[in-house]
Amino acid sequence: MKYLQITLSLCLFLLTGWNVSSASAQSAQDQGVYEYVVRAADGSIDSITNAVQDALLGAGWEIVANVAPGAPASCSYAASVVIAHRPAYGNVVMRANNATGPFGVLDRINIFEDEDGVHVSIVNQRNIIRTVLMNDTGYADFVEQHVTGLRTAILDAVTGSESVRQYGQVRSKGYIGRTMGVMAGGRFDGKVKDVALIPGRSLNEVANLVEQGLRRPGEKWGTGLSFRVDLAQYQTVLFGTTGTPLDSKSFEIVGAGEDSERDGFACPGLAHAGAYPIELVVTATDDGVAIRMVDAMYRMKMYFEDAGKIAFMKNMTMPGSIAGELENKCEMAGA
Repeated sequence: MKYLQITLSLCLFLLTGWNVSSASAQSAQDQGVYEYVVRAADGSIDSITNAVQDALLGAGWEIVANVAPGAPASCSYAASVVIAHRPAYGNVVMRANNATGPFGVLDRINIFEDEDGVHVSIVNQRNIIRTVLMNDTGYADFVEQHVTGLRTAILDAVTGSESVRQYGQVRSKGYIGRTMGVMAGGRFDGKVKDVALIPGRSLNEVANLVEQGLRRPGEKWGTGLSFRVDLAQYQTVLFGTTGTPLDSKSFEIVGAGEDSERDGFACPGLAHAGAYPIELVVTATDDGVAIRMVDAMYRMKMYFEDAGKIAFMKNMTMPGSIAGELENKCEMAGA
């Protein structure tokens, strides 16, 4: 069945030929932040993680990192997040918008367990790229082919029940509105903030300082260095950072989100583990080397909005505290 679906998708791509009206129709579809690929998979988290990494390497991806997120207290389940980069995909996203593109070039595959077994899900690039590229509909078909390729590689490596079920916040467009009319909404390009702008230093010098700072464990949220990806062609270095209790607290807050199937599970928030690491971007500009990150509350909404308005209101200070920890790391390293 999966081969028939892939063939039909490829035929549609060839027939539409980057037709903008087709892309517009596709971009208007409801999309969840996350999408299952395999449910009740055969094997352990470790064996499935290794199989997924091998399959992606053989299909043209580079493995950037393998992150083991923390689980909420008293949770006996675990997760593993594979971060991967397919240069052919990343190049198109960067050329589309080299300022916002770095925040959408990587794939995140979440291998996690719960009462129903071990599952494999992905961060749904259809949803995320619409936000990162400010609803630019011209890339919808390209992103669809990329997601199809990612799913195919995973399905070739992992056996179990194939699934296309999406979860997390469901959106019909890339624009994210304000919670309660005031909190963390707007166009993505307006939410990318310069943490620092440093003249007189090279890109690599500043990137090395940021890497040094990220390697220091965060005092409150435990953030550390998760990965570094050099996008030399675009004079950009992409970092990832996460840690515990940043992740475990987030999973505790979101719980099952709006997914009623996971209500009552011991730690349903592990299904959202693909939300991390957080991205920091170091990039050369005409005025110096900029260190950038997405407004922390806005990024939380991108990946955890299904936690609900009340949860966001109760934890309003958390995003600012996270951002402060990361900014302090850059300052301490001299960046």
